[in-house]
Parts: sequence; structure tokens; C-alpha cells
Amino acid sequence: AAFPRGRPRSGTMGFPISDVLTDESIVCEFTCKICCNLVEYGHAAYTHCSHVFCESCLADWVARSSDPEVLAEAAMNGEPARGPRCPTCNAGLAGQGKVAPLQTQPLAWRLLGRVQVRCPLHDSTSCGWRGDLSEVSAHLTNSESHLKGQDYAPSNATQNAEALKNQGNAKFQSHAYREAIQLYSKAISAAPGVAAYYGNRAAAWLMVGAAKECAEDCRRAIQLDSGYVKGYVRLAKALVELSDVDGAEESLRAASTRCPGRKEIEEELAAVRLLSAHLAEGERALACDEPARALEMFVAAARVTQCASVTLGAARAEIALGRCDGAMRTTAAVIRAEPGNVRAYAARGLALCLKLDFDQGMKHIREGLRLDPDHAECAGLFRRMKRAGAALDRGRNASSKRDFEAACEAFTDALDAARAPTHSPFTASVLAQRANARLRLKEYDESLADCAAAIASQEDHKPAYFTQATALLHLGKPQEAEESLAVLLKMDPGDETVRRHHEKAAFEVRKSKRPDYYAILGISRVASVPEVKQAYKARCMEWHPDRHANSSDEERATAERNFKLLGEALEIMEDQMKRQLYDEGFDKEAIAERVEAARRAAHRGGYGYGHGCGSGGGCGSGGCH
Repeated sequence: AAFPRGRPRSGTMGFPISDVLTDESIVCEFTCKICCNLVEYGHAAYTHCSHVFCESCLADWVARSSDPEVLAEAAMNGEPARGPRCPTCNAGLAGQGKVAPLQTQPLAWRLLGRVQVRCPLHDSTSCGWRGDLSEVSAHLTNSESHLKGQDYAPSNATQNAEALKNQGNAKFQSHAYREAIQLYSKAISAAPGVAAYYGNRAAAWLMVGAAKECAEDCRRAIQLDSGYVKGYVRLAKALVELSDVDGAEESLRAASTRCPGRKEIEEELAAVRLLSAHLAEGERALACDEPARALEMFVAAARVTQCASVTLGAARAEIALGRCDGAMRTTAAVIRAEPGNVRAYAARGLALCLKLDFDQGMKHIREGLRLDPDHAECAGLFRRMKRAGAALDRGRNASSKRDFEAACEAFTDALDAARAPTHSPFTASVLAQRANARLRLKEYDESLADCAAAIASQEDHKPAYFTQATALLHLGKPQEAEESLAVLLKMDPGDETVRRHHEKAAFEVRKSKRPDYYAILGISRVASVPEVKQAYKARCMEWHPDRHANSSDEERATAERNFKLLGEALEIMEDQMKRQLYDEGFDKEAIAERVEAARRAAHRGGYGYGHGCGSGGGCGSGGCH
């Protein structure tokens, strides 16, 4: 298969096939069909169709097979877009599990490691070493093995160093950066006065995330050659990764003066200045309580670098927006990369406290203070969160002892001490707890205000909804309570607790809409059945339609409606079971449903429906029959 057309391939990968000593019948199975060299030991890929390639060669092949230019050319030629294919057999490589490291095939891995080779620098250094492919890197970086201790003789030091640098370049192109660093180091040992060797090693350091080492090598390279442009550019990149954006800009300005008109420096300087502007605007927005704008700026900066100052800026903006989970993940990553970063401990500690995990939060803040006892931000945060946590504990203890006035005061102190973002979990939780305390004090309006603020803080905060619904029911507003809980139920339809609260509110709505049969009959709630019937007869005399035959249409309609309600009232009030259900809050339709369910259950049990009924039979006004 031909290499995908488009951009040409980068430099040669793999181990030179000309330096392989093992029989070709074995080696051919480990020859990369892309670069036509022996695959890199430690960086070989194995496809599901049983072919072996250099990892970097195959990655380059797959990337270019998916190149828009290549796909467009295929479309113009009427060929279907099939995705990346195996260079050897044309099998598809798209999908999980189609490519794996050769180490997953132990036998093939061992065979490749035992392929016999000679020193890849033998042409330039006359080194006579021969051995296993797996030992090549160790040989090249061991002066006792390479050239038998004469590796760095003054007479051939430059030649040997250049050969080592070329091997390092090959490792760099294969993404074997650690091995490249070792080879560049050996080249530097052989010829310590060449700026390019330090510059190449700096590039490898940067690829493995060692920005500090990269900066040191760049400074050495610039000392050796003040016109070494790559050294200035890489130094700026390293300083940016170390969060020293001002230092990066200063370095590039100096480079622009020493090397005027160099495009690489001007482009990097423009990028660093833009990054600096994003960071400055992000800090200004945070100081002015504009977290959304701050996050926008830090996200823009993150497209340039993932350095700690950018990452922590984004985390602080997320905390200010109440997004503590994302901030906790971000700060944890910074702490893993930089265990001594005090601001990372402070930000993570704040996020944990705002998630109400004060034990872990205070632990992180204390660790920040241990690293830098004079850190003003960390010290102020420690005092705030300590007071807030103590006040929150007081409020909870007072609530458990039913001292709700003290609880309200403590929860207010917690809010004042923490100065938490409006949309944080801490704010929503404390407001909801204070709302519950005010509900117990029958301060319904104040409780509803706290519930509304808690829901505005966290729109899915369930305790606030429950307290709000209870307060509304106490105020005789069941419809509003049901509507509020319907919103919560829509957010989480699978929560049984939410469903029960909603059913209770819906029940109260139906209950509020029932006719008051006691008032209609004009009787008390303890009236006996005879009293019910007597009241019914008296009220019928008043509202019978015949008595209003000569009245206006409106009066006749009122009489008919009241007469009908009297019949419903008698039906419910003279039947013990129906009356009990009515007293429990059920309306006429719900009572009918339960009576019918009881009748069916009694029938299945082998009893007549009237079995066990009290006076009235429970079967309607006629009793059991």
C-alpha cells in the first residue's frame, strides 16, 4: 500500500535495516512497511491483522489517512471514505482494540528484543559492538561499552557527539523522548560547547513535562550562542509552563533585540503577550466579581498553555460560579504535578469546604500554610472557613435540640463568615437548613424567602423544595406547593422521596377543592347518623328545586346545585367508611375508588361486602343487601 498522498513524511523512523545481523526470514516480520526499517524496540505497534509497525510511523499514517485533503482527493476520485487502513493488508484500523503495543504479544516482543544488531554509529565511530536490539540504548549511553571506553577521545569527540545527536533526533521523532534525552546528554558530554545539543535536549525535556530542566538547557544554549533563536523560543515556552509569563515576555523582548527580524521570535512574543492579556483580564474579572468573564479568559489562555497559573485561574472562576466538582478535579491535577503549589492547596481546600467536606478542606488549607506560613490568601481562607464550619456545626446541633432560634442565628453566622459564592453548594445547603428552622418557628414567609434563595443558588437542591412545599401547605397554598414539587419531580422522576412529597401536595390540592359537606349540612364533625339525616331533611326543604320554581334562572341553578351537593353529603356522611375517608382528606372520586377496591378485596376473601362494617353498613345508605 502506498503512503497517503498529501504532506510528505517526516524523518526516518525505526532501526536501520542495514545494521541488522539476524537472518532476514525472521527480521522481515518486524520490518515496518512504512519506513522500511526494523521497528523501534519499546515503541512498536501491533495491529489486529498481525502486522508490526513503528508506533510513530503508524500514528503518522493514521493521521494522514484522516487528513481532510486526502479525504477530499478521494471523494473527487469517486472513492469512498473508509478511514485508516493497514499499510500491509488494507484492513480497517478504525475502532477500539485494532492497534496495541507489541508488548501485548509476549513471544513476538521477546523475539524482537533478541534480534542481533551492530552499533548504529559504527560507520562514523568505528565502534565494533554487536548485541541484542533491546541493548542498543544501553550501549549507546555507556561509555565503557561504546567504543570500549574511547568514546570521547579528543581526536573524534565532535564526530562521536554528532552521531549521538543524530541518534537522539531519531528517538525524538519516534516519541522516545527519555531515550533521546540520554543520547543528547552523551553528545553534550562528548562536545559540551555546542548550543544545538542543549537546545535539542531542552526540546525533549519540554515534551516530557520537565519545564525547569528545559529552561536551564535553553539558558546554557543561549550563553554558548547568543543568536540561537530556537533557544529563546523554547526558553519562553518553558517559562510559560512554569507560570512565569512575565519572564517569558522579557526573554523574548531581549531575543528580539539580539536577533531582530526573526519571524519565530516575533510570533512567539505575540502569543505570549496575548496570553498575558488573557491572564490579566481573568484576574481583573475575578476581583470585580465577574466569574463568567474570568472563566472565559482563562479558557482562552488554556488554549495556549496548561500551566498552573492558567489552570488555577480557571479553577477559581469555577468555584466562584459554584462549580466545585470541576475545580476539585483541576486542583488535584495541579497538586499532583506541583506538590508545593500553595495556591492549589488553597483553591482545593475552598472547593472542598464549599462542598461541605470541611474535614478534607481544612486539611488542604493547613497543608498550604505548612508549605508557606506567611501566605496571606491561605491564612485568610483558613480563618474564614474555620469560623464558617464552627457556626454550621452550632446550627446543626441547635436544630437537633429543637432550639430553632439559636439555629437560625448560627446558620446566619455561617453564611456571613464563609462569604461563599451565591451558587455554591454551601450557600444552598445553609439557606435550606435555616429555612427549615424558620419553618419550625412558624415564620413561613421568612422560610419561603430562604427556600427561594437556596433554589436560586442550586436549582436541584431537594431539601429546599421540600421545606418550601411544607411552608406553602401551612399557608393554605397547596396548589403552589404542588407546582413547586412538580418542577423537582421533572428534574428527577426516579426519586421516590420526591414522588411521595409531590403526591402529598397533589392530595392537598384535591382536598382543598372538595365541598365542605359538614358546612353544607350545617352539622358538626361529631354529628351522629340520625343528626345527619335530620339536617339533610331540613336543608332539603330549603333548597328543593320545587320551592324555587318561580325564582330567577340564576336562583334556580343555585338551588339545583345545592340540592345535588346535599345528596352527595348525605351519601358520604351516613356511611361510616366513606365518612372516615372524607375526614382523612379524600375527595368524592378517591372515596369511590377506595370503596370499590375494598369491595373487590372483600369479595376475593369470600365475605360479603358488608362483613365487618359498622352502622350504615359501609355499602351506601341502604346498608348491606
